[in-house]
Amino acid sequence: MGESLVDLISRGGSWSFDAKPGGSPLNVAVGLVADGHEVRFATEIGGDLFGGLLREHLDTYGVAPTDIAVTEAPTSVAFARIDEVGGATYDFRFGWAYQGKPALDGVTLLHTGSLATAVPPGADAVLELIRAARSAGTLVSYDPNVRPKLVGDRADALARVEEIVRTADIVKVSDEDLRWLLPGESDVEVARRWAGYGPRLVVVTRGGKGAVGVHDGQVVECAAPKITVADTVGAGDAFTTGLLSALSRAEGFSPEAVGHAMRYAVATAAAVCARPGALPPPRAEIAALLA
Repeated sequence: MGESLVDLISRGGSWSFDAKPGGSPLNVAVGLVADGHEVRFATEIGGDLFGGLLREHLDTYGVAPTDIAVTEAPTSVAFARIDEVGGATYDFRFGWAYQGKPALDGVTLLHTGSLATAVPPGADAVLELIRAARSAGTLVSYDPNVRPKLVGDRADALARVEEIVRTADIVKVSDEDLRWLLPGESDVEVARRWAGYGPRLVVVTRGGKGAVGVHDGQVVECAAPKITVADTVGAGDAFTTGLLSALSRAEGFSPEAVGHAMRYAVATAAAVCARPGALPPPRAEIAALLA
């Protein structure tokens, strides 16, 4: 559950932009379908031209349209200006008012995060679904994916993030998120503390340095493969996709399953960074990097 938007992406420091489907939860939904999973996606899309792009994209990948709300508001957009080394700077035109109550029948895992959990009034509907998932015994996955320009006061943002961390089974957060939420704190120590709040796995991504996770009191580190970066758009979402995909196939949280899932997640993120945009990479490219 979460936002859908159109990424307007530049190349190499230019001011010319190409329109691409985006939004962190959308990228995870599409990535999981591409990796062989059945996915429903609760989101909202405008009835405008950009909304048509998003609906076509979701239909192409076979994401079930059951929980997509078409709104009168314009489809949200995010400008992503890519610099000469592949880094992205974002600027948003965003709204989120989703008020649906998706059914959880047959759902084994609910993933959410990003702006959908931080921007009212839609954030309240997300929290309600998270609580319903907890009551139903459905696993909950959460990625804060913080956008400082849109989430308001730092202390309020941290309180919202940690409220959801306490309800989640799996938390993925970037080191960049933690530097803004908790400046000066070690990412491993934050992961240890958050794991103590209840999640079975907390993973911190470190960009080109890989990732570190805390599971069952143990710290697990995973290096990243060496690649030539095209851009970093969608890298964090690709990591989340790989992590959830591998964990769902393992059907458990054993140390071996967690280790493999982190390696698969890092390889998936690297495969996305090696090509422009956030579209799911072919499985063969993930397999090559995993090896």
